[in-house]
Amino acid sequence: RFTWHGFRYVEISGLPAPLPLSAVTALRLNSDVEGAGSFECSNPMLNEIQATCRRTFLSNIFSVQSDCPHRERFGYGGDIAATSEAFMDNFDMSNFYEKAVRDWSDGAQPDGMFTDTAPFVGIQYCGVIWAMAQPLLIDQLHRYYGNRQIGQEQYEAAKRWLQLVEKQYPDGIVKDGLSDHEGLAPAPAPEMVTPLYYQSAKLLAAEAGRLARAADEAHFLELAEKIRSAYQSRFVDAATGKVGPGTQASQAFGLYTGIVPESARAAVLEFLLRDIRDGHKGHLSTGILGTKFMLDVLSREGHADLAYAIVTQPDFPGWGWMLKNGATSLWEHWEFSDDTFSHNHPMFGSVSQWMMNWLGGIQPDPEATGFDRIVIRPQTPEGLDWVKSSYSSVRGMIESDWTRSAGQLKFEIEIPVNTRARIVLPAKSVAAVAEGGKPLAPGLAASAGKDSVELTVGSGRYSFIVGG
Repeated sequence: RFTWHGFRYVEISGLPAPLPLSAVTALRLNSDVEGAGSFECSNPMLNEIQATCRRTFLSNIFSVQSDCPHRERFGYGGDIAATSEAFMDNFDMSNFYEKAVRDWSDGAQPDGMFTDTAPFVGIQYCGVIWAMAQPLLIDQLHRYYGNRQIGQEQYEAAKRWLQLVEKQYPDGIVKDGLSDHEGLAPAPAPEMVTPLYYQSAKLLAAEAGRLARAADEAHFLELAEKIRSAYQSRFVDAATGKVGPGTQASQAFGLYTGIVPESARAAVLEFLLRDIRDGHKGHLSTGILGTKFMLDVLSREGHADLAYAIVTQPDFPGWGWMLKNGATSLWEHWEFSDDTFSHNHPMFGSVSQWMMNWLGGIQPDPEATGFDRIVIRPQTPEGLDWVKSSYSSVRGMIESDWTRSAGQLKFEIEIPVNTRARIVLPAKSVAAVAEGGKPLAPGLAASAGKDSVELTVGSGRYSFIVGG
């Protein structure tokens, strides 16, 4: 009566005769989170991947965001670091993740060191990336929901943790800990955990700035620069673009976090593209974090077609391979396992975030407070004919739909009241874009970039046509 079990098959034994199926009822349970986002497109595989992600997410939120609902059921921080935004893009996680932040400070060691899981279950070897779930969620709760209180309440715990890490690694390079978990390539800690240490320092600096703690903000910005300088001097080959071991994940970590020099970004990106196209024939080799980072980087840097090709690969490794092998929830590892790895793990669910953020194009601005500033940046890769996406933000409903027909792209976008949106459309020039059947009005402040047109708009419903 007072427990639950994750399962796919059930055996009932000890009865005098077989039961008819109609006599057995199984209840699907999860914490009571309301739906927030929706995504649907012309590609049936992507729709099934999205459904599989949502099914996996819901079955792993019972008080904590668990790694799996049937075995450990632990609230691992690394899983949150990889998928929290995917969860928030699909469900209202405002109360759930506020509790998670408190769980991390409640479960901290006596000296303030955050643990790998919250509540703490005695596991303590994963390190910085697993512990950074606490400050990461504070930042995301601010951007998505406008929650300032949790930052005020939990800042000191986050600060104490990062200061302990700073003492542990005085030269700015992290020596140990898990990094790109369940990837298919080497993932050494110094090269792979240090970028997330850098990101943690930036997160603490941002929160200190919001709380008007100028001395702390300056200290954490200085720490971030120290980490960045140490990392660049040891692990970035600006001439070749190789970062660390030169894997897809190490390249993506460097680009996503911004720890690589700006002058080397193009070379680092090109090294990544060569590895995907030539080294792995359009397939990924990334783990739970590298996958999230790489899909985002590819789309942000103008390679959404390649990201789309990776996601829709039907063979190993990828989500298509899972589906082909009967998956109805996400696997713990890219390979099928009949005795070791779980078949219900959210860790690779960041693909749902990629679909919402880049195919639908709905994102909170990096400087948003409760989605008051919105980015709409839909990508339209070849092979995809339409997308319908929406997100019920704390400011109201955001919609971003597009269709491809007769050489034209049509975008239907809705922006809620009391917000501003930066809309980036795939177009060669301002003249190629019409809104409401007319040339763009001067008030839309359109500007043309490389293969894109950018507009800043207020609330309302907009109908854009590109091309034709």
